[in-house]
Amino acid sequence: MSRPNSAQADYWSSEAGYQWIVQEAFMDAMWAAILGRLLERAAIRPNENLLDVGCGTGASTLAAAIKAGPAGHVTGLDIAGQLLNRARKRSDYAGLRNTSFILADAQTYPFVPESFDAIISRFGLMFFDNPVAAFANMARGLKPDGRLVFAAWAPATENPWYLIPRDAAIARLGKPAPADPFAPGQFAFQDMERVTKLMAQDGLRNVRGEAEMVPLIPPVTVGEAAKVATGSGPAARIMKEFSGTEADATAIESVVTEEFLQFETEKGISVPATIHFFSAGGI
Repeated sequence: MSRPNSAQADYWSSEAGYQWIVQEAFMDAMWAAILGRLLERAAIRPNENLLDVGCGTGASTLAAAIKAGPAGHVTGLDIAGQLLNRARKRSDYAGLRNTSFILADAQTYPFVPESFDAIISRFGLMFFDNPVAAFANMARGLKPDGRLVFAAWAPATENPWYLIPRDAAIARLGKPAPADPFAPGQFAFQDMERVTKLMAQDGLRNVRGEAEMVPLIPPVTVGEAAKVATGSGPAARIMKEFSGTEADATAIESVVTEEFLQFETEKGISVPATIHFFSAGGI
């Protein structure tokens, strides 16, 4: 019998996780505004004890640790060892002494009951094979007045960064086979009402979901942005399904580059994104 979330653990511990480390600076810069809004909504106070679920290479953990201050603490948790090792190194380089890191699955890890003032996550909660069990397990770790705040993607149709490459790939290669829209993955929490109902099943209080437009600001040229967008997300999955060639990738990137020109500004590229922000209180 396989362990919970084993497919995700294997995926993020593979070459895909390594490529995430390679693109760390790019992704952190592009998602900076999203992380800023997440932290504002979390309202972290000095001296608080926090958990950062799906911390990846640590950008959110480090930012939260600065807000919690030297008397506070942030535990970064991730299912992939190579991402967690990078997060530890980044924390050390930053000279932080109020962080720790756990290689674990938040769906099953035995958290100390009522130990966290807040649990946060930037795109880290959409990958559970049993989100109800995951929410319940995390909720047990919250203090009675604690809070859960996390960000997830709205549908691809509301996010040009993914929609434009997806449509370009479909036009070039064809429509992919139908898939479960709520399967663990990038857009598993695209239905806000469904997610808030899942959260409420676990006894979480004051469950709330809000959609907000936040800019993605990739620190590259339009052509470079098109290449990254084509090489990830729905377009990459379509390329894989249809065994797309280098010529296909080049053709898709060309279309995406043309479409992305609309997002050029005097200060660089700014792509509008719709993000779902969810929040709740402890059980």
